[in-house]
Amino acid sequence: MSFDLNRSEDQRQILDAAGALLATGFPVARLREGRPDDLAPLAEFGAFSLSVPEPEGGAGFTLVEEALLHALLGRHLVSPRALAATLAAAVARRAGMADLAAAFAGLERQACLAVASGGDILLLDPANAEMALLFEDRGLALVEIAHAQPEAGLGRSLAVARMPGDAGAVARSDDARVLATADLLVSAQLLGVAEAPRALAVAYAGLRQQFGKPIGAFQAIKHHCANMAIAAEMLSAQLDIAAIALADGRPDAEFQVAALRRLAPRTALANARACVQIHGGIGFSAEADAHHFVKQAHLLSRLGEARPILDLPAPMAPLRPAHERT
Repeated sequence: MSFDLNRSEDQRQILDAAGALLATGFPVARLREGRPDDLAPLAEFGAFSLSVPEPEGGAGFTLVEEALLHALLGRHLVSPRALAATLAAAVARRAGMADLAAAFAGLERQACLAVASGGDILLLDPANAEMALLFEDRGLALVEIAHAQPEAGLGRSLAVARMPGDAGAVARSDDARVLATADLLVSAQLLGVAEAPRALAVAYAGLRQQFGKPIGAFQAIKHHCANMAIAAEMLSAQLDIAAIALADGRPDAEFQVAALRRLAPRTALANARACVQIHGGIGFSAEADAHHFVKQAHLLSRLGEARPILDLPAPMAPLRPAHERT
């Protein structure tokens, strides 16, 4: 088994263009203003239909490019409505609703993410959204938003609303490919959430001084930063392998995606928490941006259930007949 993990020229161009767009329009500092993200520039960029074939109105790239783009969205803490637009379009497309899928990808119809909560449906950043993409245990459902009431959100990071849980589904999908794509893109955003706090912590460790020297000169801080870097690189490598395996239809794709979905939440949460600790007292305040990454990591970690990895054959292990397995 071999993978080419070098970025192609097309991939570099896409990521450079997306990086420039996000740096200009979506700096993390914008979250201090508490305004909903305007995703129109991303829709114009084609971010929500990147892996859709050109005859169907998409850009014609693969899940690899889409995953790399979503990692960038995670780094900039772009509203989860960006993930909702991509996945809602995928669910609608799989259900044969091509017009609705195109409307989601172009933001003519807007969707938000949703999770079940105490018999209700909790809507995540529902600004201007008409429909919600509900994450069930191992399934996705598109539901109309009705009778939603705002409630206390995630501090200054995200608005939240609650609606009754008896909404009927416009479309529902338990298709393995759609669910694997959801796992891949959620994990990609978690990678971005793991990478950005690493960079933020390293920058702060070089700036903040104690006892006449930058705190990054102290061994304890060095170890934290090194652990964050190793964890992010490990997750990045697994994302590359899972994305390539899924895009190529390799027999180990399900295992690689399941492993990725298990690794991503713990890595993002650990790095976000370490970033807060390295910042010290200010890391727990609204003045610093570190807390936004902790909240985003928690949010993304609760989107659906990861597939049980022990149900899948390991890619380099012989598969025994079912009657021999215990």
